[in-house]
Amino acid sequence: MLSETMKAILLFLSLFATLSQLKAQSNADKSSVTIKNFDTTELAIQKYYHFAVQYKEGKGVPIDYQKAFNYFERAANLGDSQSVYAIGYMHYKGLGCRQDYALAARLFAQGAYGGRDNSMYFYGLAWRNGYGLSQNEDSAQYWLKKSAALGYKQAILELKSKAPENSNAQAQQLVQKIRNAALPEQIPLNQFIPIRPKAPDSTVIAGDYEGYVIQYDWSGKYPVSTKKLNLFLEQGQTNLTGKWLEEGADSVTVQVALQKDSLVFNGTSYKRKDHYSLDRGIEYDFQNATLNLVRKEDSVYLAGNIYMFSPDRKEPSKPLLVALVRTVNKNMADIDTASQTTTAKLLSVYPNPFTSYLNVELEVNEATKVGIELYNIEGQRVYSKPPQPLVKGTFKIRIEPSMHLAKETYVLRLVFTGGQEAVKVIKK
Repeated sequence: MLSETMKAILLFLSLFATLSQLKAQSNADKSSVTIKNFDTTELAIQKYYHFAVQYKEGKGVPIDYQKAFNYFERAANLGDSQSVYAIGYMHYKGLGCRQDYALAARLFAQGAYGGRDNSMYFYGLAWRNGYGLSQNEDSAQYWLKKSAALGYKQAILELKSKAPENSNAQAQQLVQKIRNAALPEQIPLNQFIPIRPKAPDSTVIAGDYEGYVIQYDWSGKYPVSTKKLNLFLEQGQTNLTGKWLEEGADSVTVQVALQKDSLVFNGTSYKRKDHYSLDRGIEYDFQNATLNLVRKEDSVYLAGNIYMFSPDRKEPSKPLLVALVRTVNKNMADIDTASQTTTAKLLSVYPNPFTSYLNVELEVNEATKVGIELYNIEGQRVYSKPPQPLVKGTFKIRIEPSMHLAKETYVLRLVFTGGQEAVKVIKK
């Protein structure tokens, strides 16, 4: 028989073995839980990031920047550095969240110091343009070169640019010079301001316009480029048609419909270049144009905001301000031809409506005498320019009817040998 001492020793050994086994099992369980939690976090990041990209790029769902931002934020909170960059990117452009350069710069700094090439690039841009940081070309060059060294294409292209995007002095000067009534006079002109639209009449809008497209940065505070713009609009049966001709961009035929308070460009797309795409134009679709029609003295202005969307980038364009003045009224739908002769014909009459004077452009196909007359709606002649001999060619004549004319509709007649042509004009 075992002594009491031996029994105690055996019991102790048994208990020790049991405890060792339980400890080993406990450690195994802890290891299992740790691995399981790690897998769950990674799967959650992948899921949130996938949903974010879906909503940002419209993959199988409608584009929704706010939902995209929310999913990026969830993934970032779980430690995903790419999602931290994405949140900075969306704050930089104001997609689905408040546009905030300072916050974007802090998020890009986090990624840049972590070795991310895309964060380095945008952090360099923030230093170069002074977006959210004090402008510093040395710091900009440092981060852009680090990004370029990692092969980031946009950083390589930016280093080839001699100046930042917002160094365009011409744009700065032009904004200061724009002083037409289409822009809110009580608001500083050095800031992109949405303009309250008016419901225009398509027959009044028709004409040839020239002016500028001014592009702003994402905050709408800094004009970054200016390009000359010609817009030719003609009255169709139901809508306006015409051509948009922008410097450095593809010209495009536009179909324009009037909807309550805006001009809508239907199914129109074209390519335009900017600071970040100098070699090739980026395709943009016109979404709508909120243009304000203003008559001031003897000029007609169109000014307002153009909104575009890039199907390639799945993003809207930077804010664009259009400032145009009508040069020639092409709306000759009211011309009444009283003779089949082609001795002479009206080409255009502008500005229409007019305040003090009218420019009359005409074409003479053979030598003839040409006069101009103006009649009120009762058929009374209120102005006459005696006929004078003209040789074959194109002419522009400026007439100044009496300043005391009533504000109403008149009929301007071009009178020549063998016939006449007439067009309605409005005194405002």
